[in-house]
Amino acid sequence: MKKTFLSFCVLSITLLNHAFAQEPFIRLGQKALMGGDFNTAASYFEKAYTENNSDMNALWFMGYAYYHASEYRKCVYAFDKLINLKPSETVAYYYRGKAKTALYTGLTNIMAVEKEKLIKGAIKDFSTGVDISPNDLKFYQNRGLAYYDLALFKNQKLPNVYNKAEAIANVNLALKDYQKLMVYNNSRADIQALIDKAKRFLVDVQ
Repeated sequence: MKKTFLSFCVLSITLLNHAFAQEPFIRLGQKALMGGDFNTAASYFEKAYTENNSDMNALWFMGYAYYHASEYRKCVYAFDKLINLKPSETVAYYYRGKAKTALYTGLTNIMAVEKEKLIKGAIKDFSTGVDISPNDLKFYQNRGLAYYDLALFKNQKLPNVYNKAEAIANVNLALKDYQKLMVYNNSRADIQALIDKAKRFLVDVQ
């Protein structure tokens, strides 16, 4: 319930920022979205986009709806299109990075070439978010988590996967992002726990 409430808060802010267009499919999608029916909402936003393939609002909300419906590939597709139209749309990089991280986590075949590509793609998206909005702390936290995931991946002693030096380098990058967060708020126990875990990794990997 808390997650849903926060999501709607984010949505309400976004509605103001995007000067929300009131086309019929957009209105239907908005209604479904506010009711928590993310798949139905996404289908309406897709119809709006089909009618006008330069409608950035339709793409934004399509990607948002698909993310919350756990349709992560479709989410990536929508935000790919949006970023092509508006490369400075920071929130698109955030959700696309989150979707790629979710796809990485859900891909159980460790040897799949796509797995490493996904987590590196997420890191790139969060890094772009940092470049565009350097004071937006959510990019640092999510990039730090992605760096740590990549370190764990590269520390697996499997052919064409294991790379100790890369694992160590990525944990250090994760630590750098976590420490950036602590500069802003040194009372965050959750981030301190991530720092402690990363430091234990460095001791164990030696």
